[in-house]
Amino acid sequence: TRGLVMTSADFQTWHKRMGYTYDSGAKALGMGRTTYYDYLKKGGELPLWLGLACAALEAGLKPVGSE
Repeated sequence: TRGLVMTSADFQTWHKRMGYTYDSGAKALGMGRTTYYDYLKKGGELPLWLGLACAALEAGLKPVGSE
């Protein structure tokens, strides 16, 4: 299921591509700065929901119910 798994390396690449700081990336994903940093440095596979959230942000999608 590699196609559905985001790794820490993928997350680091996404973080740079989006131009986020630790603070802006954490805010965009609705998490604390420390948690965001931990996911960047964790290594290995990250939760599926995180990869989906990153893809949604990159696609310009808004959270359900935000409009």
